[in-house]
Amino acid sequence: MDLNDEGEEGDINFNENEENMVENEGELDEQQLLDMNNGEQGDENDSESDHRFPYIEETSWIHWFCKLEGNEFFVEIDDSFIKNKANLIGIKCKDYLNKLLSPNAPQENSLNEDLEEELQGIKEVYGLIHKRFITTSKGLALMREKYLNGVFGRCPRVVCNKQVMIPVGLSEDLKYSKVKVYCPICCQVYKPSKHKGRSVSLDGAYFGTSFAQIFFMNYPDLKPKIKEEKIYIPKLYGFRIFGMVGSKYYCKTREELFKKMDQLSISHEED
Repeated sequence: MDLNDEGEEGDINFNENEENMVENEGELDEQQLLDMNNGEQGDENDSESDHRFPYIEETSWIHWFCKLEGNEFFVEIDDSFIKNKANLIGIKCKDYLNKLLSPNAPQENSLNEDLEEELQGIKEVYGLIHKRFITTSKGLALMREKYLNGVFGRCPRVVCNKQVMIPVGLSEDLKYSKVKVYCPICCQVYKPSKHKGRSVSLDGAYFGTSFAQIFFMNYPDLKPKIKEEKIYIPKLYGFRIFGMVGSKYYCKTREELFKKMDQLSISHEED
């Protein structure tokens, strides 16, 4: 009898638990329905926000923007960096922030002239924010990845042996000069070569005049170690030419050359 009583009590407890489970399942179903309704309303709001072009939901707007032709030197700025008002001081963002932070990207074949003009304004705002972002630890890491992959191109100077380069600006002001690329071996700047057949035409102010130095200060291991300056030495039948680059009697000016020739008792005729 005791066993049967315990069994009956056990059955009663099981039935109570089963009823509770059914009730909980009912609550979950209602919650799921609410979530689905909210999701549908959210989709409707998103579609109503801008009817000018359809969106690709799998790609964020910034990711799409950085993949556009001519924007290959840009890295993707974190949303958190853009949302921090301290990072936007002095930048006239207008109404472009909502566009930059959009999780949806437009389709390229849907762009028209009005939107292309808008992109020019957005590019300027993005570029000025980009200049500040690439000096942060995250921004430097992203630029380092592009540098190691040779995205910024290689030095055209033969004796630099295809050294990868880093972008740099010639001025902090907009519309002064297009972006240039800096070679850490010859310490010269060059016009960027076409990236995968496409030209890069970004403003140099989007990177700033100090970025190359900041980059190699943070990554000293990436700066090539130069034992001696690599220069082209002009020769004539295997002999170095007196007074020219590479000669021990090299002189920068014509006056220095004549003075050196006088010291060595070498005759010369001045024009």
